[in-house]
Amino acid sequence: MFVQLKKGEQQVLLKNAIIKAGSQRKLAKLVNIPHQSIERYIKGKIMPEIRFYKLAKFIKIKDKENLIEKRLNNNWGQVKGGKLCVISKKKKGTFNRDMKILQDIQSIKLKKWHREMKLNSPESYYQMQYSRFKKIGGYKFLTLKGEKVRNKLEKDIADILFKYKIPYQYEALVHIGDKFFFPDFLIDNRIIVECTMWRGIEKAYKLKEKIEYLENKYKVFVVIPKALNRYYRLLDNNLIQGLDKFAPIAQTFLKK
Repeated sequence: MFVQLKKGEQQVLLKNAIIKAGSQRKLAKLVNIPHQSIERYIKGKIMPEIRFYKLAKFIKIKDKENLIEKRLNNNWGQVKGGKLCVISKKKKGTFNRDMKILQDIQSIKLKKWHREMKLNSPESYYQMQYSRFKKIGGYKFLTLKGEKVRNKLEKDIADILFKYKIPYQYEALVHIGDKFFFPDFLIDNRIIVECTMWRGIEKAYKLKEKIEYLENKYKVFVVIPKALNRYYRLLDNNLIQGLDKFAPIAQTFLKK
């Protein structure tokens, strides 16, 4: 913490301390403050709070707080220096150029990090990326199990599984070959349930591509509202239309 004293008070403080000590160098030894620092404080350089109290105690000032105009954080010099640097660069017309160079450097470093993580620690990488995504994903529906999911259909599916005491993992990481996925529900590490309320056939094609990978290891079901059947007909072998159709199928998930 630094202190900025009221106008003229810092010079008076140092003048009285030097007079009492006998010289500037003697003062430096008596209060254990470098001589060069005292020289800078005389010229008006902001001083650390602890050094202000040393000097004030040395000349026995009782009302120390009355001399202080304001306190400054430890990084005030860095902030001030950074602002002055920006002002200087803008005056010279180099600010935008230097920012572009810095952004390009950071972009190269970030791309390199992504490549290395995908190659050397793919599971950790995808889990990390997904955790970041979930923070901004708008998970606002609370299930009976007490976890947040994206939408009403996911909540209803989760609640049916919970009601029938079917253990499940919500958006667990699974990988097949070099592909990584976060399906909506993973059950007993052998069944995957995806659900969607998206109106549009493009979603169906994306799911079909995803299912082609997942079915190498899992039995896959896709639950949709009945009204969306026309968009998802191409998933017929995996499709469950409506919660009333899903509930009896879900009961078969339990191992006998």
